[in-house]
Amino acid sequence: MATQSTRISTFNDETFLSSDVTKARARNEETAQRLALVAMRNWERALTGVVAIPAAAALSTAAAAMFAASLLERTFEMLESTVADLGRRVGDDFDAHGDPRDASARRAVTPVDARS
Repeated sequence: MATQSTRISTFNDETFLSSDVTKARARNEETAQRLALVAMRNWERALTGVVAIPAAAALSTAAAAMFAASLLERTFEMLESTVADLGRRVGDDFDAHGDPRDASARRAVTPVDARS
């Protein structure tokens, strides 16, 4: 097997290298380029993940806060409707000061009297 020589100049030095060394260098260079590409892709994934983690945490926090606010709103709606229903049921039985009315006074109250 005849070895070919390749002429390479480095720092004004001329060196003759065999084709085996040149092929190994080319393979190493290609491997290094592939590794650099894979590393770059992994860095992109890592940075995307790093950016995605705070965004996911912020969205989760906002969703939890909105869920808590909706539960609180629902609680106040239920409380308001319960108090309104209680007021409708008890309205004719008590006067404006909260004192119970007697049965004869309840019959005498008209809508006009209740407004004043």
